[in-house]
Amino acid sequence: MLKTGVVQVVARGADVAFVIDENAPFDVVAAELKDYLAKKSGLWSKGDITMNVGQRMLDRKELAQLKSIIESNSGLRVTRFWFAPDSLDSGELKIEAKPSAASAPTKPTAQLPAHNEIVLPDAQPETSAASFSAVESIIESLKGRQNKNGARNRNITDALFVKSTFRSGESLHHHGDVVVLADVNPGAEIRADGDIVVIGSLKGWVHAGASGDNKAVIIALELPSSRFQIGKYTGVPPVNARRQPKSSASGPRIAYVRSRSIHVAPFAGRFARYNKGVPYDG
Repeated sequence: MLKTGVVQVVARGADVAFVIDENAPFDVVAAELKDYLAKKSGLWSKGDITMNVGQRMLDRKELAQLKSIIESNSGLRVTRFWFAPDSLDSGELKIEAKPSAASAPTKPTAQLPAHNEIVLPDAQPETSAASFSAVESIIESLKGRQNKNGARNRNITDALFVKSTFRSGESLHHHGDVVVLADVNPGAEIRADGDIVVIGSLKGWVHAGASGDNKAVIIALELPSSRFQIGKYTGVPPVNARRQPKSSASGPRIAYVRSRSIHVAPFAGRFARYNKGVPYDG
């Protein structure tokens, strides 16, 4: 993970994301992004990236400007913009008036992006109006994917498999389910709009159902984490659970929401009924 001022570069395997500070003024972001790319010109010679703008209040011109800065100062290609799911409902992602019929694209977008992502078509500057219109239609389609509780459509899933250990300081936010085939160490963070499964020891902080899905679950072979979250609920183990020796709490665990509280129980299969778990009240 590289961090320089308001720009943070997060890489997990072949997936690279530029994360932009949500609070910095846009002109500062643009200037520091140019400066970073100039200093690292030999590092980013080729590849596709995602730009994470969080909850920034951006309009279409600013999205296009960020894309242009990166692609004109490196060999990178911005294929997606990621933004916080609640920015759709709050209206923080500003959309200007649609372009005239003469400049609008004649064909609809062929493929919709994953949850709370904007996929930008390969467009040259002179066809930017078509890109802007595509962004508008994608935002409307994303709004339609959320149910009245703000939860994701659980029939639409995109799992991310991570084969390396999550170490302190590393963070990940994925729009679908996350499966980690290793440990999640203290100081590491994982946010997923879907379920989180750790085939190892979960000691870091994780948030399943981050877009508001209280039906999401957390499953881990070992669950010694002192704090985690599902949807809007936070789980903290009771004092007696923290004092238990490791041998008495062996076996995979599942954390789920029941009666407006997170409960943890031995994992007995994805479709088993869980009603005797230990409450982890935040």
